[in-house]
Amino acid sequence: MKEKLVSVIVPIYNVEKDLMRCVDSILNQTYPHLEILFIDDGSTDSSGKLMDELTDTRVKKIHQRNSGQAGARNAGLDLATGDYIIMVDSDDWIREDLVELCLTTAEEAQSDLILFTSYNVNQDGKKQYVPRKSGYLLTDAGSVPWNKFYAAKLLQDIRFPLGTWYEDLGMIPAVVLRAKNPVKLEEALYFYQTDRVDSQSNLKQDLKFLEVIPMLQHVEAEMKRLGVYTGNEQELEWLYMEHLVYRTVLRKIIDLESIKMRKEALVQVKQVLKQKFPRWKKNGYISGTGLTAKLKKLAVRLYLAGFVRLGDLIWKVPFEKRRQKTGF
Repeated sequence: MKEKLVSVIVPIYNVEKDLMRCVDSILNQTYPHLEILFIDDGSTDSSGKLMDELTDTRVKKIHQRNSGQAGARNAGLDLATGDYIIMVDSDDWIREDLVELCLTTAEEAQSDLILFTSYNVNQDGKKQYVPRKSGYLLTDAGSVPWNKFYAAKLLQDIRFPLGTWYEDLGMIPAVVLRAKNPVKLEEALYFYQTDRVDSQSNLKQDLKFLEVIPMLQHVEAEMKRLGVYTGNEQELEWLYMEHLVYRTVLRKIIDLESIKMRKEALVQVKQVLKQKFPRWKKNGYISGTGLTAKLKKLAVRLYLAGFVRLGDLIWKVPFEKRRQKTGF
């Protein structure tokens, strides 16, 4: 194999407990020709010190004032010189052959984007395989940056939006649509820690998750700027359906403790749908399979019609029972 340089971008912020697990998984990759960019984003614990103690010559250490994960990733993108790029969150870790497998696939298939899947891992160490077989390009690829192996040219003139939640959603779908020959692997090469203490999903009294709306608007603007909007209008609608409707309504809004706040959030979701996709109920989008898909569809209709208590009986109650049983 012709030797290619792969840049690995790792934003770091207050992850002293988990950092070395992530570091070791990168340093021990079976493909050695790496440029490893650790970006300490103003950590206040010992994360920065742990980073500075690394002696591997492939490691580049950057300290910067806190600018959020988007700012840290952007700093890494600005500095990366590799032919290919991957991104790893510092409290997660990767399979030892991730780079080798993705690089081999990319070179053999002449692919500019390799998509792979992951395991969700909770604090008890239980793993949950994440299948990616929705049939829709953008929702199947996911809006996260870390389950992808990019040709550097895909990212050369696009950056994460700053100062917002869901910055991944505001950028990554445009990158996916820009790819000329994406290839999907069914193997789980990434281990994602699900129950972070400060996770956005743990907030129960905040409507900040509605920032998904401006990020969907932002990615639409990026699609137009990059020339990948025309012909992908349905993909964009599916993206709205998955993130604004199914994930927001069935994963975020149900966690709010206040019924009043839940109804307020549901009204905002419904207003966006009515304005952007007035025929959304008939667009044929399906989230999930079998009985789960049917329950999701029914619950969404009930919630958006204002029947919150009934929606809870259909979705929230069994969802909570399943979450307690499985740990996810």
